[in-house]
Amino acid sequence: MTDSSASLSDIEILDILHSMKDDVLNTEAQEIIRNGGKAGRQEAHKQALVALNQSFEEKFVEAVVLALGLNDAQAKKIRYKKDRIRILKARGIDYLEIDGAETAQVLSQVAQAIVREDAVVTHDLHNIFPFWKEGWPMVQFDNVYKILEDDISIHYQATLDELLKKHN
Repeated sequence: MTDSSASLSDIEILDILHSMKDDVLNTEAQEIIRNGGKAGRQEAHKQALVALNQSFEEKFVEAVVLALGLNDAQAKKIRYKKDRIRILKARGIDYLEIDGAETAQVLSQVAQAIVREDAVVTHDLHNIFPFWKEGWPMVQFDNVYKILEDDISIHYQATLDELLKKHN
């Protein structure tokens, strides 16, 4: 991705960033939920959260790499919160000021806890939702999904807006 973005003109990059505003982050997640049925509703929403996080991260990294012309090492580091903040700040973007930056962090932590912690609430996720307590299994995945799905879409759009402003 980074090699090809170097050969694109500014106009082409702007066109691609504008077209990314039409990206739908929840396509795979919605498919998982549809195929989950009533009996597997919570399990389907749990897997949908992981898919939503993966979709967001892929599209976020693609947009940032394209807009800022990041090299391969930076493209890998942009996936981590501290590096994300540092790399964007070096380019004049205060990531934490972008609407929904906390949502991206929460979604990432939720997906990580589902995959690595067997869906047990970690210290960082304690009381993020009123029904989550540290050390207990995560519950109400459908409610969590609805909240995070809306917020992550808002964050993605706000990030694209910041990248477009920077690239003009």
